[in-house]
Amino acid sequence: MLLMPTQRSRGFTLIEMLVALSLMALLALMSWRGLDAMLRVAQVTRASDVGIGGLQVGLAQWAVDLDRVVETPYVTALDWDGRVLRMVRSSPVGSAESLLVVAWTQRMVAGMQQWVRWQSVPVTQRSELIKAWLQAANWAQTGTDMAEDKIGANDGSAVAVTPLSRWQLAYFANGQWVPSNTLVGAGGGRRALQANAVVANLSDTPEGLQLQLELPSGGPLQGRLNSDWFNPSSDVMR
Repeated sequence: MLLMPTQRSRGFTLIEMLVALSLMALLALMSWRGLDAMLRVAQVTRASDVGIGGLQVGLAQWAVDLDRVVETPYVTALDWDGRVLRMVRSSPVGSAESLLVVAWTQRMVAGMQQWVRWQSVPVTQRSELIKAWLQAANWAQTGTDMAEDKIGANDGSAVAVTPLSRWQLAYFANGQWVPSNTLVGAGGGRRALQANAVVANLSDTPEGLQLQLELPSGGPLQGRLNSDWFNPSSDVMR
């Protein structure tokens, strides 16, 4: 009996293999580009969310600082020199209240202009208050990048809030906002520095402050932003 030769199965030719590999590579490239675009969109969205969240926290802290301003006979409750706003505010520490010196300014942080907040350690003595007041001014005038600052435990702490092109203040007087280059104490009726100090009789502070922020272009947040604050003891709030 004659045996028929076994039929050999036909495989892929070299050209067919090259075409298949090329198609697979093209599909992989298209998929990678789509995934890369999705990741970039997610990164931009995340950066925007972080930027908006940081700015919201900063504005909330700004309002809290102003709401808790305390007058003393030793330094001005609020002082604005066109570059830095310094203020004295109450700060609960345990069962008693001490005071903080807070400074808001614009400084370079890691190569980028930022709106920055500095606060002293809690103070309870006149000498400590005056020292912290001077520290705030010296810190704000420092020309180095804030990332290079050597802030010790007794020198307070600083936090960058949001990228910033420029900022300015206006004060509320005679029913309108007036651009201000200098805010000084009106004098008279100042409260003594004491424990358990609370916000009241702010004769040393303006009727209101308008914060004007210019946010840089190209970032997740840009354009001009205004935030108004009114002295809770002024006639405007009555």
